[in-house]
Amino acid sequence: MPEPARRGLRLPPASPSAPTLVSATPDFQLRILLVVDDADVRETLGESLRGQGHAVVLAESGHAALERLTESPIDIAITDIRMPGMDGFALLGEIRERLPSVEVIVVTAHGDVDSAVRALRDGAFDYFTKPYNVEDIAAALRRTARFAALRRENERHRERWERQQGEQRHLYGKAAILGESDAIRQVREQIAQVSETDTTTVLIRGETGTGKELVARAVHYESARAEGPLVTVDCTSLPETLVESELFGHVRGAFTDARDPRQGRFEQAHGGTLFLDEIGDMPANVQMRLLRVLEERNVRPLGGSTDIPVDVRVISATNRDLPQGVEAGDFRRDLYYRLNTFAISLPPLRERPEDIRPTALHFLTRFAGEQRKAIAGLSSEAWSALESYSFPGNVRELRNLVERAVLVCRGEQIGIHELHFDGKPPSIASDAPDLNLPAAERSLILAALERADGSKAEAARLLGISRDSLRRRLERQGIT
Repeated sequence: MPEPARRGLRLPPASPSAPTLVSATPDFQLRILLVVDDADVRETLGESLRGQGHAVVLAESGHAALERLTESPIDIAITDIRMPGMDGFALLGEIRERLPSVEVIVVTAHGDVDSAVRALRDGAFDYFTKPYNVEDIAAALRRTARFAALRRENERHRERWERQQGEQRHLYGKAAILGESDAIRQVREQIAQVSETDTTTVLIRGETGTGKELVARAVHYESARAEGPLVTVDCTSLPETLVESELFGHVRGAFTDARDPRQGRFEQAHGGTLFLDEIGDMPANVQMRLLRVLEERNVRPLGGSTDIPVDVRVISATNRDLPQGVEAGDFRRDLYYRLNTFAISLPPLRERPEDIRPTALHFLTRFAGEQRKAIAGLSSEAWSALESYSFPGNVRELRNLVERAVLVCRGEQIGIHELHFDGKPPSIASDAPDLNLPAAERSLILAALERADGSKAEAARLLGISRDSLRRRLERQGIT
């Protein structure tokens, strides 16, 4: 005679087609915490869940459940609502606070809708009612397992996205502004200040090659707009007839070649940042429309009749003297004031020579790594040449100079003859000759070796000395 159903547990009907209580194995396995104060129901239900292939931990009360949670990793907790001491609601609150990754299924009395609604509102994922039904429990577990898997996948995506954001902030944030001079420290501080807002317009001023685009990128990636797009427009490269279409877009038929509608850069930058490089070259008729967009935060495509709202921070940059352009009538005064809400000035490299060495080392490490070369540094003569040079092309020129030096370097150290300033020999970069005899001897030897492609015999011939004499001089100079 079959064993009668235990109190509070409803078994499936006995028939050839009915599911087996303990042998059905699902296509997933869960680690389940079962919290029921009734010992018979707890053991029977636990045995059923184990038979379905799950790992089950039993607890007779809310306090015991919290202890089990510290001892074993759990995916889902199934808890009765009505229990002595800590009830199911209190246990649900503790689990949500301590282990939010654990999903909770609550068990309510038949017809107790209010308790079920309260539990779901407090963070339970699912519920079922008494008497316990194995099929109902299995269905609830499947639903909860699918939800938990989706949430874990979302969390992985979120973690991956946060890592990418962190990497982008490291690569493109204020840390990418190289240098330790007071002027550069101030620039980084200004980037941090303006990044706390997400609408303030920023004007970056500086000579060509000082890194204005890097600063614009840093403001974007340090701000809350880092999740949105960063769209760059080079105002010098756009034909005057296309500037309006490029910035504001156009509808079909707006002009002769407008066969299809096109989004402008403002729309493309929605939710992010629009960087207008060399704003001083913007045509006068476009300046007026730009001012209107900044004031109203709407754009109207060419040929269109409807304004489109845009949420964009505008950062502009120039190497021109805009106040002088305002006085000359070349740049709108009202637009200048609107763009100049927060100004960042980048000093040229010649005004901060203390930044040359750390910046050059940064580029050396980068390009040596890219070219798989083991270059330890620069010779003393090379450093002297670098630090006495005016760098009219600023950081961009220094970057290109180091990249080329790494490319042509054949040894473990970049020498003076591997540096090319504006295509001229390094000696031309200095106004006065080097009167230090050992240094001059070293430079001549290096020059001879370079012209002789490393042949010491040929270098000795070029220098007019014997090979033994060259060998002794090489040893004295520490040249290998």
